[in-house]
Amino acid sequence: MDEDETRALLRFRDELERRIIRLQRELEDSRRALTLIERMILRRGFQKPAVGEEELGGEAKIEEVTEGEEGEEMGISIRGRDGTLLGRLRVEERDLYFYPREDLPFTESIPPFQPFLIERVLAGMRASDEGRASRGEINPDDVLSFEVSTEGGRLRMVAIHNYGGERRLREIQSSLRWAFEKMYEKLEAR
Repeated sequence: MDEDETRALLRFRDELERRIIRLQRELEDSRRALTLIERMILRRGFQKPAVGEEELGGEAKIEEVTEGEEGEEMGISIRGRDGTLLGRLRVEERDLYFYPREDLPFTESIPPFQPFLIERVLAGMRASDEGRASRGEINPDDVLSFEVSTEGGRLRMVAIHNYGGERRLREIQSSLRWAFEKMYEKLEAR
């Protein structure tokens, strides 16, 4: 290889390095823009449940994002049909965190938490993602996962990682609302 070829390769390498830096910045900007758009969508709230209304027993009542004293996001209020606050949903990039109302004794054993929300909705979404990952449609790291946190037998948080997109977000919101509304009704009947 002569000196001219070496210089040409060095220039080409420099161009590629600059292009990589430019594309990384563009990717970061696109991710920031996507996050802002998702927040704007969430601030407007959702009016229709993704799962059929007959199945969920009516239209979801999901309020827009609320803010704390210093502009800190508290999450989306999830309310029952009668307006009862059931909990708050916080969205962070690819993850969702649902915090049930602390003053209500929600537990994993109150139906339909386990059979509907966990086994049917979340485990069903995970199985769908696992199938898509095995077919190479999505990266295995993008498969939905979830965990339930309890303290003293009471539900404290449902964390959902890699929830997917807007359609899934609406379905999860509607499912949370329906499940916790039914759980609330069972608590009230005690």
